[in-house]
Amino acid sequence: MAAHETPGTDGAVLLHPEHEHWPAEFADLGSIAPRRIFALGALDLLQSQARTALIGGRTATVAGRAAGAALAAGLAARGEALITPAETGTDLAVVDAARRAGGRVIAITDRPPAEAGHIARAAQRGILERGGLILWEASPSPGGRTSHRSARLIAALAARLVLVEIGARSAGMTAAAIAGGLSRAVAVTPTDQSRPGRGTRQLLAADLATLVQTPDELDALSDPRTLAHL
Repeated sequence: MAAHETPGTDGAVLLHPEHEHWPAEFADLGSIAPRRIFALGALDLLQSQARTALIGGRTATVAGRAAGAALAAGLAARGEALITPAETGTDLAVVDAARRAGGRVIAITDRPPAEAGHIARAAQRGILERGGLILWEASPSPGGRTSHRSARLIAALAARLVLVEIGARSAGMTAAAIAGGLSRAVAVTPTDQSRPGRGTRQLLAADLATLVQTPDELDALSDPRTLAHL
């Protein structure tokens, strides 16, 4: 894809529950499962079992971007696929770090690529150029904020979820609630108490997430033997 081109629906595949590449994990969502998903890029990523989602807040700090990027780079270097909204702030740092580490990214967005902002479109181009994948829901059901609907897809598709400086009413909080209900591991990166990230701090205070800084700490959290004692 040329640098000036905008990712669109050309070449996108419409996935449905009977399609060979439909992720089985979406069935875990029950009545709120999607019915149709557009996929643009490398469909083999949907069969990967090593997928971690990282979601950052829209108000990102230097420390938050650095924490998300460091974790993304470590996971990508080990061959894990990273899932992110790839929209703003820390999410974009995650995309860049994964790419630099030779990793692949699945961007789950709340709109078709052609409708994304300029910065997000640039990130999506990079994702596709490096063997990644962009997913968005086809004709999502009415009601609720779109970004919160895409959050449920992220929560279902990821084996574990990491949150960085998310707000108390953010899509990241929606993803955390759904991921926890699906028995996915939920973690957060360290947050400066004086900085953005009220939602992150709420999750920690309620013992709904665990603090992690490295891929090894995330592995320990995701280990079934560890989860059995939580």
